[in-house]
Amino acid sequence: MIQPKLDDYQTFYDQFDVAWLDGHFSGSFADGINACIECVDRHAGEGRIALYWEGMDGTSGTVTFEELHAQSARLANLLTSLGVGPGDRIAGLLPRTPDLLTVIFGTLRVGAVYQPLFIAFGPKAIQQRVQGSGAKVIVTDSANRPKLDDMEACPLALVSGATETDDVDLHAALSQQTDTFEPVMRHGDDLCLMMFTSGTTGAPKGVNVPLTSLRENWMYMTYGLGLRPEETFWNIADPGWAYGLYHAVIGPLLLGHATTFQEAPFSVDGWLETMLKHEITNLAGAPTAYRML
Repeated sequence: MIQPKLDDYQTFYDQFDVAWLDGHFSGSFADGINACIECVDRHAGEGRIALYWEGMDGTSGTVTFEELHAQSARLANLLTSLGVGPGDRIAGLLPRTPDLLTVIFGTLRVGAVYQPLFIAFGPKAIQQRVQGSGAKVIVTDSANRPKLDDMEACPLALVSGATETDDVDLHAALSQQTDTFEPVMRHGDDLCLMMFTSGTTGAPKGVNVPLTSLRENWMYMTYGLGLRPEETFWNIADPGWAYGLYHAVIGPLLLGHATTFQEAPFSVDGWLETMLKHEITNLAGAPTAYRML
């Protein structure tokens, strides 16, 4: 299909054909697609960076698409060994670290549904969302693990730095898995994410997100944020919420573009330092972040 010209919105609208958009994906929404292939696998093999990461303790590092491919396969193997299959919900209660990408894309690789949990949530908010989704496994770290202590019918916990005897140590378990796992193919109407509303106007409500949402994500990153290959991108929104998950994780990697994580909480000086260090040229954030400035 011919790419529609973006001379003006009406021209673009008149020329637009979804078949042209679908040509940007490796899989088929009708015949079989996997979000991990689209965001990770097809970009591996060239040594490209998937993540620039600034840690809480001042350490920093990178993750390549090849490394993310291997780590997501290890997590997929681990989840499969725990009885997780396509359509099962996996909850992630993790800070902005490389482990978060491993969990998201390992979940998607196995055809399961990823449910984000904001690390600022208290125990009741976490319980409400985990039980509402029916999550089979929850992945967290030692700092956030105590929030699960009093949860009724808490699912199996995979914990980075586990100390509880009933938990599975995430890194130790991953090290025992192989780094190959054939992605489970799904269809466009199958779910890949399960979000929850904020709960400001009543109990949080589950929102099912199908694989066809990849179309909208590609369009938003390409035309809404105008992300170009030569740019350095940082979306400051937390992946525990919709905007951060969609457009700080799924979106840039869908385009084969590196994303940036800053684990430390917001501060003007700290985040300006990160912007200057990485020479950020495309900055995005949820509206609430801008209202804080």
